[in-house]
Amino acid sequence: MEDEVTTGARPWPVVAAENGEGGEAPDDDADVEADLARRLGWAKQAILVAALVFLGIAIGMVVARDRPPGEGSVDVGFLQDMLTHHDQALGVATLVVANGEDPTVRSYAREILIFQGYETGVMSQMLDDWGHTRSDRSDQAMEWMDMPVPVEQMPGLLTDEQLDRLRGADGAELDALFLDLMADHHRGGLHMAEYAFGNAGDDDVRELAARIALNQAGEINEYRALAARNGYDIDIDPASVPADIAEAGETGGD
Repeated sequence: MEDEVTTGARPWPVVAAENGEGGEAPDDDADVEADLARRLGWAKQAILVAALVFLGIAIGMVVARDRPPGEGSVDVGFLQDMLTHHDQALGVATLVVANGEDPTVRSYAREILIFQGYETGVMSQMLDDWGHTRSDRSDQAMEWMDMPVPVEQMPGLLTDEQLDRLRGADGAELDALFLDLMADHHRGGLHMAEYAFGNAGDDDVRELAARIALNQAGEINEYRALAARNGYDIDIDPASVPADIAEAGETGGD
């Protein structure tokens, strides 16, 4: 079941199309061409994400266990909450691929589409094989960490106001906003992944959590370096993971 947090991050043309809405026609030919280019860009990214989700589902079918974790477990809760986190990141990344200015920033956004699209497929299939879905949950996130909060208040999730700022920005302004806000978004996911690595019962969930933690810490540091290099007026703290998580994330297991 799609929530407002997820819908708010998705490109307006996609949401409008799903709702059967049109929109005002652009004022001139240049606007028409620019609008068409943006729509085609979003369509290409949507196809890419769909393909990667399908690949992730195929992998998830292989790694599912015979004795599935139960409702309320760390394993199930982590996957459900991380899916919500990934959904928002995918929507934001799509905006930046279409409207960002710096080619490196756009490449970072594409990496989110690739890796988190794939992980979304893996996590969705694991839940399905265990007899759960991403939507059969309470309205409280992080209960599996003994830190219950409303879903929209999960650490790192962007607020409606932040999403509006992203939608209203373009060029260098959008690049800087993306690096700043996505670093915080990753940091919230990193916190959950580190806990899941230490407390999940399923080996595949622990491996996935380690890989997510390692990747997101690395991306935060990449965003920090690029922001400094480009002279953006933002402050991104460095990130790291414990040695055992780094080792598990690099080797893919024990």
